[in-house]
Amino acid sequence: MKASFLLFGLFLFGRFATGQALPIVEKDGQKYYAYTTLEGQSISEIQALLHTDIDQLLALNPGLERGIDPQQIVVFPVRLGTITHQVAPQQTLYAIARLYEVAIDSLLNWNPSAVNGLKIGQTIYIHNSILPFDIADSQLPSQTTPSNFAPKLSDTIIKHIVLEKETLYSISKRYMVPVDSLLALNKMSTYRVAPGQKIMVPIQKEKSNEVPNQAIPAAQKWSSSTSFEFPVPKKKQYEIAVFLPFQLDSSTANNRFVAAAALDYYMGMKLALDSLKKIGLVANVHVYDDNAVFPGLAKILEGPEMKQMDLIFSPLQEKQAQAVASFAKAHGIPVVFPVQMPTAMVQMAANFIAYTAPEEAHIQTLASHLHTHYQGFTILLINSPIAADQQLEQQFKKAFMGVSTAVSKLKLQEASWTNYQRFKSVGGAQVLVSFSSDRAKVVGLLKAAAVDSNLIIVGRKEWLDFKELDDPEVRDQTFLVALPSYFNYHAPQVIRFHKNFRRSYNTDLAKMACLGFDVTLHIGKQLVGKYPIQNGLISNMSLRFSPNQLYIENAAAVVVPYKNAQLIAPNHE
Repeated sequence: MKASFLLFGLFLFGRFATGQALPIVEKDGQKYYAYTTLEGQSISEIQALLHTDIDQLLALNPGLERGIDPQQIVVFPVRLGTITHQVAPQQTLYAIARLYEVAIDSLLNWNPSAVNGLKIGQTIYIHNSILPFDIADSQLPSQTTPSNFAPKLSDTIIKHIVLEKETLYSISKRYMVPVDSLLALNKMSTYRVAPGQKIMVPIQKEKSNEVPNQAIPAAQKWSSSTSFEFPVPKKKQYEIAVFLPFQLDSSTANNRFVAAAALDYYMGMKLALDSLKKIGLVANVHVYDDNAVFPGLAKILEGPEMKQMDLIFSPLQEKQAQAVASFAKAHGIPVVFPVQMPTAMVQMAANFIAYTAPEEAHIQTLASHLHTHYQGFTILLINSPIAADQQLEQQFKKAFMGVSTAVSKLKLQEASWTNYQRFKSVGGAQVLVSFSSDRAKVVGLLKAAAVDSNLIIVGRKEWLDFKELDDPEVRDQTFLVALPSYFNYHAPQVIRFHKNFRRSYNTDLAKMACLGFDVTLHIGKQLVGKYPIQNGLISNMSLRFSPNQLYIENAAAVVVPYKNAQLIAPNHE
């Protein structure tokens, strides 16, 4: 997600008496304090310093759970209250209202004498104004430390099963126990909890009559549009196998590009594992060179430890992946395929997971994107006479019309290649959707958009391979396309990750490193708890059973603008 912050009050900031007051920024129409992080600060330290709820902090600052960079801007909600203002020479009530962004009526309600005019030095009370937040002199109460509560843990301890939408903070309020006490008792390194997770809660005994403990409701199972449970049973510690083509002892047949990709993937995976440890994942990760001459893939699979694996990350090459899939199917071990593999392979077992989103998911994501970001536009589907294109068009129409009118008022118009330009007479901005494989028609469509700023083009991923798009007349024309993943150095989340990557490995970032990070982090979070939808560096994940129920598929794609032969960091994802 691309976050944009607007400094709306340099003058407003200057009104605060202290020089340590945090500036105020605007994001998505809401005002927030903006804190600039220091070297070596952790999330818990920042949360304690800012006296804000950890769930809010993580929600407002996507990616914060992956690490904090020095000089990173962290936003958190402003606090409102009543402050006083001393009237300056020639200052009017209107000027004060503008200065503090409050209504004149509000000033008059709280300062009745102001109706007769203002006097220099007069004290004016401003109600519901943003209070200055001074890091050096915060008057907010600090949290109870774990050590203050630890000696009292001899009282009754119950187990609470986390429900949907519950947070550690809401649990602490329910049982009137400090959050830090829950962290200490459960040996948790993160404030995040997941539905179904068991939390030990200390219940102090009162001196008065005992009150029976409230019954704890059963855990609710998360489900998507189709009932789905992650295929790895919950354990305290997992055994995980990862296969990568390092080719460490195969010099005669070594492909340096394959080996380099494996190393990049491995480095990204390692950083993801570091993040997963912080949120509670305990796992022994066994990494195997599936291209090694000795002992060889067959010998590795014959090893006794392989049968004890809870989860396997498949090799990146088809031949080796087929061997591992056959072994996993025979022993009932779930497999994650990080890259696209033949359909017959991923459908071998119902506990196999295809991370690469299928074509149908691309279409569904595209339709949802239009409903979310293009309200008020005319959406026009240009129908193709080619049978293969018509199949995609039918999928798109089904997905687009499946959105409730209570959610979106967009309507889908349809046209042919011979009459779609007649819709220009309707006026206003239009989104032209085409799944055509006819290269000449695609180029013609982009040329039409190049001379008409009211046209937005939506296409299919195969267009990215059309050499005709290098034509100078259409090269600069942007179109939207849904993809399983994309890579752009300028995407905000990639920039942050790149800094961490360089600090860790002293080398530049590659797409395979981002893939290794995304796949490992997303799947690892499923082992820790349930995260129905996850956004990553270059890919997103939302798992569900495939329509034929033969395997598990990733239903999350990314809608990306394409221009000048490159994918551009999207504005909305």
